Amino acid sequence: MLQEQTVPGATFELLKILMKDEKLNEFYLAGGTAIALYLGHRTSIDLDLFSLEDFDNTELEFYLSQQYNFLTDNKARNTLKGSIEGVKIDFITFNTPLCEEIQSIGGIRLFSLQDIIAMKLLAIADNGTRLKDFIDIAYLSMRFSFDEMLSFVAYKFPNKNLQIYRKALLFHNDIYFDVPIQLTEKKYQWGKIAKRLDEMVTSPKKVFEHSPL
Repeated sequence: MLQEQTVPGATFELLKILMKDEKLNEFYLAGGTAIALYLGHRTSIDLDLFSLEDFDNTELEFYLSQQYNFLTDNKARNTLKGSIEGVKIDFITFNTPLCEEIQSIGGIRLFSLQDIIAMKLLAIADNGTRLKDFIDIAYLSMRFSFDEMLSFVAYKFPNKNLQIYRKALLFHNDIYFDVPIQLTEKKYQWGKIAKRLDEMVTSPKKVFEHSPL
């Protein structure tokens, strides 16, 4: 069952509408909102819809603008970013191997947690500025060990040096800490999140029983 309380009502209703649209059948939810719906650990307001196939961004832009009053912020090859009724939405092609099959829960198509973990770790290694990525990985330590997470990365992104991901998880100097975080269970405390990330790297086979907080 998805943790629908983590997503604003209007955003979730929009997501359900988009999921029913046959022209968007090849798009699946990824990113922080997907993790929030799986775990229920924090609120999330944006929609990341990824496809395994190439798409015509101009054609999709026209359709979305006509059907949903989509407002474009940015577009490039296999990328369309914008908003519908104030909800930020990204449509992106992400055609890497799937760790697990696409999930369908309550009418919502989602990438598996395994695939999203690999994407999150890639984002941390490539960018490392988004506080939410580090928090999500810390909470996912209750589902998977760090070694398991690295195995997802190795499958989805072969030929990557896994040591990079270990170092990236412990490098926090580039994080934007002024971004507001709303957790569902307790008040956010970076010190405890950082401690969990360190524990994950030093005890890579451990699946943690308790929340980082």
